[in-house]
Amino acid sequence: MDMAIELKNVDLWRRSIDAIASFISEGNFRFNEKGISFKAVDPSQIVLVDYIIDKSAFEKFDIEPTYIGIDLVELNKIMQRTLPNDKLTMEVSDSELSLKLEGDMVRSFKLPLIEVSEEDINIPQPKFDARVEIAGKIIKEALKDASLFGSSVVLRIKGSQFTIEARGSQGTLKSQTKEAQKVVVKSATEVVSKYSLNFLMNIVKSADPEAKVALELKSDAPMKVSYSIGQAQIQYHLAPMIL
Repeated sequence: MDMAIELKNVDLWRRSIDAIASFISEGNFRFNEKGISFKAVDPSQIVLVDYIIDKSAFEKFDIEPTYIGIDLVELNKIMQRTLPNDKLTMEVSDSELSLKLEGDMVRSFKLPLIEVSEEDINIPQPKFDARVEIAGKIIKEALKDASLFGSSVVLRIKGSQFTIEARGSQGTLKSQTKEAQKVVVKSATEVVSKYSLNFLMNIVKSADPEAKVALELKSDAPMKVSYSIGQAQIQYHLAPMIL
């Protein structure tokens, strides 16, 4: 098994790996004629990550359908060492993943492939009652405000109003969005749900400031959060906390 992938936009892969490695320490990447995909649940069973990048993002995509187990913590460390003008070449053999970064210097890294047990992951398909489309920078700032006081956050949607609430012994926060181009709220009924603030901050951290982050919610049910990283799509399903 020998195959090679080339990518000039190394930042796309760096941000993608960081977005996945925030929750998953090891997992299987699947390669096929459409591109590369990844699906896994974090060890605490709180968040499911579903990622796909189209093969059109790559300058070269010479690959046979296969999957490889990778230590994402180590891969993320390598990707954080990339420089903006680096070109990335990845080659897969039967035993290792080779990464070559070509910029002002040529740097080569090799990671051994690992055995990762395949779980049958069922992606929840609930009928959501509300959808919020919000710019990445707005949701990130709102969650930073919430982190002043709480370790959890209550999301409340009523009509076209989206409210983020946090409370702790030091104080409380109530943040409401205004109708604007950067925030679109649609709801069939009032929705109230509580989530881990730390998990939610990590989920949105890789979103571009101007990127559209979609939140799909139902009261006391897992929330689906999705956005694009260049030509890649990432979805998270985040379990609720008890209100």
